[in-house]
Formats: sequence, C-alpha cells, structure tokens
Amino acid sequence: MFNLRSHSRASHIAAIDLGSNSFHMIVARWDNGQLTLLDRLREPVRLGFGLQSDGSLSEDARERALACMERFGEALRAYPSRIVRIVGTKTLRSVRDSRQFLKEAEKRLGHPVEIISGDEEARLIYLGVAHYIEPGKGKRIVMDIGGGSTEVILGEGMKPLLKESLNMGCVAITKKFFMDGRVDEKLVARAVIACLQELEPVRDEFLEQGWNQVLGASGSIKAVAKVCEANGWSDGTITVDSLEKIMAIYIDHGGLDVQIPGLSEDRKPVFLGGVVVLCALFDALRLDKMVAADWALREGLLFDQKGRLEDHDIRQASVDALAERFRVNMDKARAVEKTALNLLNQVERAWRLTTDDADKLLGWAARLYHVGLDIAHADYHKHSAYIVQHVDLAGCSRSEQAQLAALVLAHRKRFPSKTFPMGNTQLVRLAILLRMAIIFHRGRIEKGLPAMTLKADGKKMKLLLSEKWISGHPLTQADLETEQRHLADIGYQLELVID
Repeated sequence: MFNLRSHSRASHIAAIDLGSNSFHMIVARWDNGQLTLLDRLREPVRLGFGLQSDGSLSEDARERALACMERFGEALRAYPSRIVRIVGTKTLRSVRDSRQFLKEAEKRLGHPVEIISGDEEARLIYLGVAHYIEPGKGKRIVMDIGGGSTEVILGEGMKPLLKESLNMGCVAITKKFFMDGRVDEKLVARAVIACLQELEPVRDEFLEQGWNQVLGASGSIKAVAKVCEANGWSDGTITVDSLEKIMAIYIDHGGLDVQIPGLSEDRKPVFLGGVVVLCALFDALRLDKMVAADWALREGLLFDQKGRLEDHDIRQASVDALAERFRVNMDKARAVEKTALNLLNQVERAWRLTTDDADKLLGWAARLYHVGLDIAHADYHKHSAYIVQHVDLAGCSRSEQAQLAALVLAHRKRFPSKTFPMGNTQLVRLAILLRMAIIFHRGRIEKGLPAMTLKADGKKMKLLLSEKWISGHPLTQADLETEQRHLADIGYQLELVID
C-alpha cells in the first residue's frame, strides 16, 4: 500500500466512496495543474446486501463496513479534513436513522462523512468522466451502474444538463431476483422488465435531447468491457450483441457461479445484476454501443475538492443561481451577508466558529433567506427553508442543505427550537448572528450602519451601539429589544450597551 506519510501532505488530496457494493479510496497529487493518481484501494463490502426491509443494516454488514473504514482511516487519519472527501451513496441514503452508524464511521475514518443525493452523485460522476475523456462536439450521455442505484447523465462539454438517479443497481437487482444463485430465462426477463419500468418515466426526456457519444463508468460497466475484450467480441467496446452473449451464458449455465473469461472472482456475485441493468439501459435508450471510462465518482470528488481548496466552489455558484431563480434582491442579501460576517469575525474565537464551513454557511444563508418571498409574504421563512432543503444544490451534501435550511427557517420571529437542531451549538450561534444582521437591514438605512461591537462569552452577549445612531432608528432599537426576548427563550442573554 502507498505510504502517504512519506510524502508532502500539502499537495495530496484523497477521496473515499462508500458505495452499496464496494468501498473505494483514491489518493492523488496535484503536479503543475495535473492530477497524478498515487494509490487506489477497493474492498467489496457489499453493504447493500445488508440493508434490511425496515431500513436497518444487518450486523455482519455493519462489521464489514466498519472494519474496512478502520483500514482506510489508518492511512488517512494524519491528514487534515480539508484535503479528504468522503461520501456515502444509495445504501447510506436509505439507512433508517443513520446517525449512530455515521458517528462510528467517522470515528474510524478520522474524517467527516457526507451523505450525498442521487443528483449530486450524478454530477460528480459526470465531472470525473469528463476529466478522463475530453468532451468532443455535441452532447454525451454518461451512465454509472452502482450497487444500489444507476445514474444517467446527459451533458455537453464539462456541464451536466440532465441528471437522473434510478433505483436499480448490481446489488439491488441481484438481491431481488438472483439471491439464491439460480438463473433462468424467466427470472432474467423479469429483472430486465423491472429495470425498464424504472427507466420508463425518464426515457423520453433523454431520447428527445439526443447525443453523439455514449460512455459508461463504474465497476459493473468496466467488468463487462473486460469480458468483451477477453472473449474476443470487441476491443472492449460494449455492444448489444455482446450483452446478449453474456445473458445466454448465464441462462445456459443456470446459475451465478459460471466461469467467464475476463470476469474476476470478487465481481462474480453481482455481475449478472449489473448486466441486467445495462441491457435495460441499451433497450430503453436505443443504444448500439458504449465505451467504458476509467474515472467516475471518486475522481469527480477529487476535482470538486480541488475546486473548493482553490476557492472555485460549485456550492457558491449553486447558491447564487438559486437566489437568482427566486429573484432575491442581491444588493440587500450581500449587505446582510457583510454584516453577518462582520459579527462572526468579532465572536468567532469566543464561540469557536473558526472553520471555513461556518463562514460559508452563514454567507449562503444570508443570500437565501429571502427565496420564499417569491411564493408568499406570509411566513415566507418557512417557504424559504422548504426550498433550500429540497432543491438540487449542486455540491452540497444532505447535511449541508439541512443545516442551511435550519438557518433560513430560524432567521425571524421566535426561534424554532422544536424543529431546529439545538444540540448543534455552532449552528444555533450562526443563526443568532444571522438574525442580528437581518435586524439592521429590515428597513432602508439612509446614512449607513452604525459601528457595532459584539462580544460573546458562552450564552451571554453584549452589543455596543452609538447612542446617536440608535436614537435616530427607534424601529431598529425596538427590533433588538424584541430579539432579546426571543433569545432569552433559548437561554441566550443579549445585553444592549448604548454609548
């Protein structure tokens, strides 16, 4: 295994994909703007097989997963979290009350784990493929068959235009149709039809767009490409004819334990499930051939994290696009953001809010708290929170969107302590800063804002304001006094010092 500790950490970046079939770790170094892959690790954890009907994980699946994460964590624990990105996909999206499992996972990995949406997974897959095979003229369609889901993305250049995450994957199909290892023509036909039904609602939208190039990613598709090449059917290009030959081999044999040249032992248990999904994709989307790409989700994570480190964060662009879509007054939003960040700067050490995430979350919330006004003025903060929680914000994990939505919901009226994650002290304090900043921008301030000094010591705060300014703004003073009462409800004391 590559020894990370023997190299400079500053130029390294790592990504881990906790998938439904396999867990992957990839380590890379940036040299003169180029990505140099240093090490790859893959373990077939088969987490999806351990997902029970009630949404829980079986004990053996938990143990396999945590043992693998312990090994990955040993290699990465000495590295700062800013250069490590870890994501969970379909199975971890489906686990009921995954908090305890994620807590155990993060302890073993030594870094935070994000659960990403299907849309975000699709975006990252396209990003990885686009960096591996340079886009040509026209549109391309990219498909990735994972253990629990299949992502289909239509894009042009480096930009995905249409993304779908479908509930079918090599583990899911194997588990549903071939769990006992038996294969016959009727079972295969039923499995293909189930996949076609999953594709039916989105098929026409893709077909109407058209494309010039078909690319596949992931272990299942790369495994099919290897089988095609090893059997002399093609140079690795996947065709309808080669898929039919694979199907015929399984049906003739009658079981999953068939020996096929080019098929590895660890891929064998879920290979047919992936082939079934691929057959359905070829059928529904009228494909003739597909080329397999070596890069996908993990490499997309690396490029995305590189963007964050270099301040080219897709999340900021997503926030601004959402604000524009819902016609937010950006001049006012930026003014609120500036005030909120000024207050944060004054208390960040006392409140231990020194992470980049605190800065970014507060800034994004300042830009999005008004999006609900485009729906209705009454209780618009509730509309804002719903939009932020459920819209596709490229680059954001589920946790980030939930935190952002909580901040937006809490920006006015009484603090929503029944629904707000009150155990997250940092988020509570960011909400307080946002609320205070908004108070100073509720009306038109003709002569500018006052010099304001905020001091914090635990749950006690002092806000120092000019007597001359506050006497000319009685409405702001009344709002601050109301805020004192609202904060007292959640155990915080705001003292106004007028000097």
